[in-house]
Amino acid sequence: MKQTILMEALRGETRMAVIEDDRLCELYVDRPGADDAIGSIYLGRVENVLPGMNAAFVDIGMEKNGFLYAGDIHAGDPALQRRLDGLRIEGLVRPGQELLVQVVKAQSGQKGHRVSSHLTLPGRTLVLLPEVRYVGVSRKIADADERQRLRAAADALVRDTGMGLIVRTAAAGLPEGALKREFDALCAQWRDIRTRAAVATAPKKVFSNTNLILKCVRDRLNGDVDAVWADGGGLYDDLRACAEALAPEWADSIRRYDGEMPLFDLYRVDAQLDKALRKYVWLKSGGSLVIEETEAMTVIDVNTGKFTGKRDLEETLFRLNCEAAEEIVRQLRLRDVGGIVIVDFIDMKDPADNERLLELLRALAKTDQSRLSVVGMTGLGLIELTRKKARRPLSKQLLHTCPACGGDGMTPSHETTARRVVREVWRRRRRGEMNPVLITAEAPVVKRLKAIGMPEGGAVYAVKGEQKPGEYDISPADEARLPEQCKRLK
Repeated sequence: MKQTILMEALRGETRMAVIEDDRLCELYVDRPGADDAIGSIYLGRVENVLPGMNAAFVDIGMEKNGFLYAGDIHAGDPALQRRLDGLRIEGLVRPGQELLVQVVKAQSGQKGHRVSSHLTLPGRTLVLLPEVRYVGVSRKIADADERQRLRAAADALVRDTGMGLIVRTAAAGLPEGALKREFDALCAQWRDIRTRAAVATAPKKVFSNTNLILKCVRDRLNGDVDAVWADGGGLYDDLRACAEALAPEWADSIRRYDGEMPLFDLYRVDAQLDKALRKYVWLKSGGSLVIEETEAMTVIDVNTGKFTGKRDLEETLFRLNCEAAEEIVRQLRLRDVGGIVIVDFIDMKDPADNERLLELLRALAKTDQSRLSVVGMTGLGLIELTRKKARRPLSKQLLHTCPACGGDGMTPSHETTARRVVREVWRRRRRGEMNPVLITAEAPVVKRLKAIGMPEGGAVYAVKGEQKPGEYDISPADEARLPEQCKRLK
């Protein structure tokens, strides 16, 4: 499926939107001071070693320390690596030790970034493994002869260097000279990183992987992209220069937009984004999805809604589930949801329909750049998916926790609030406090307070909420005579 990529830069923020069939499928945001550091390399300092978790916390200069598991520590020499693989964390690192680490997973909840000392430097056609002797070829290159040619070329490049290479999909069909040029550039980049680390004081970032312009050209510009539109001349010049350096064969795909209406408005990106951040997603047929993101997993429920179909019941349910499957995969990409995903599709009696639905999901999963796997169906009829968790979900990047509900999405009902007030007055009366109490509340709570009534021996001198601002159930003169020790409940 052909993609259109939109790029916008405004006041330090850069956004990249991926459009398929005029619908927003992916959105990436790069903001000043943002902590989306996936792929960046840091000279870190070990802060704590936790034998009970077989891991360590590494200070990389962010608010939360990075989490380094023992299995993510690399020794460099293969023979030494085999000896270290069985060691505990306390035998691998010590507090105060400095080491190069790369962020491999974004922070989540109370957890900091996951880091690893297995370093990788991505290029457009190659990924350099500077400390690992390994050569691999992307599985998406299906032709056996081409795979063999690329593997032989990669073996020749890293011979006697102690390094490794992964050949990316974009390398298919390229001559060996092009691969050699990128390999030399990646080696130069690695030498620069080591030089920076040698003179730096931990914690210090020595390599950044957050530039959206670079990511667009390096990772997205290929035959699947119809065009890359840049909103404005400055952004166009930067994209064009980057494309001519990394992918000159695709440089003509970069196009400049200078229309009166902003590019993202032309494609309704923000309007589609607002819908994507909601809990409920409506389908064209009238059905709906309910998407709940939690710390442990993401749960999706499929509802028929207004969809009634035109034929028999089973055909109706199957068609709705197929439409829901397509939208679910798009929503996972757009929201950048990672980890475990549980989907409760509408129950279908025919096992063949369930198998067809699973096959559709597997086919749709191939459109996702992140690894999306269809695990299967549970005994309860729920379908399990897993998606590689790298960046923070879009909701965590663009939204913040509601201070009123603390992120729960619910607050106490008016009845509950009113009865809490009554119980508080009751407690004070039980303790012998007979001072008058001034209660300020919203109109629905006021109504419930009046209906419930106050505890025996207590009286509400003033209740504010139903009246206009400044008006009370008692006159201002009576309010002025309230004792100075009058306590207020809110």
